[in-house]
Amino acid sequence: MNDLNIDKLHILFSKIPDFFFRIEEGCNTEKRGGVFGCLENDIEIKADRDLATFIHKFWSENLRDFCSIQIEGLGVDGDISKDYRLAVDPLDGSLNYKLRGRSFGLPMTTCMTLLKRQEKLTRFSDIVFAGVMDLRHPTDFWRVKMTETGKYKTYFRGIPAKTMQVDNLDIRSQILIAEMYYPSNREKICQAFANEKGWLRNPGSAAYEMALVASGQAVAFICDQQKQHELGAAYALVKGAGGVVVDWEGKDLGDQEYLFNAQTSVVVAANQTIAYQILKRLNL
Repeated sequence: MNDLNIDKLHILFSKIPDFFFRIEEGCNTEKRGGVFGCLENDIEIKADRDLATFIHKFWSENLRDFCSIQIEGLGVDGDISKDYRLAVDPLDGSLNYKLRGRSFGLPMTTCMTLLKRQEKLTRFSDIVFAGVMDLRHPTDFWRVKMTETGKYKTYFRGIPAKTMQVDNLDIRSQILIAEMYYPSNREKICQAFANEKGWLRNPGSAAYEMALVASGQAVAFICDQQKQHELGAAYALVKGAGGVVVDWEGKDLGDQEYLFNAQTSVVVAANQTIAYQILKRLNL
């Protein structure tokens, strides 16, 4: 793969913050509030769509000949027989965006994943580049690319990233992130840690939460229904930082098919030992 195209993806990431800050008031083209999920009324849905359109325009002008693209909210575009496909979640953490004036700096991210397309089955292990940017602080940028040796290498703020170096799970002294959106996930995880002092956190952007594992701020992330358009980037980021990404049966996701809109049970962990300890609790 020509590194020039990876450079173009970095350029795209660098352009997103300026555009994002210009739409921070929803472009003032839609009224505030209204029914959640109504494009005409909700500023976070409008911002998501505006970001998607901006990213699509850049792709059309700079990357159309290189890859097809699938953007949450806009669907698929380009020649799907191209060797590469780009998966994009423009605004993950949209509720945090909507409440940004009354929240305490909760994260909002843009997440992209580039995969080498396979004829029969494109897998998580076919990811060749991924990036997650915290739109509040654009210098908080996680990126990963596949090296010539076929290994991932992850960087955070331009510095090689490494997962938390611990062997024992302790939610009193470590940040463990649990996706609390889904009732079944919330009940299962709370039950698994019911008799332990400590905290289960959920900042509200899955892409950000899983990226934190790659850079060593969080020890693990747990979800029973994680969307793959965020999970793909997380898989590569965490693997490239020395961590593991497994399903609730303990199987690495590398050979699993990557499907943009699918949901997957996952434990994203600093290492295999931590993943095992979490799975043991979940499967009691």
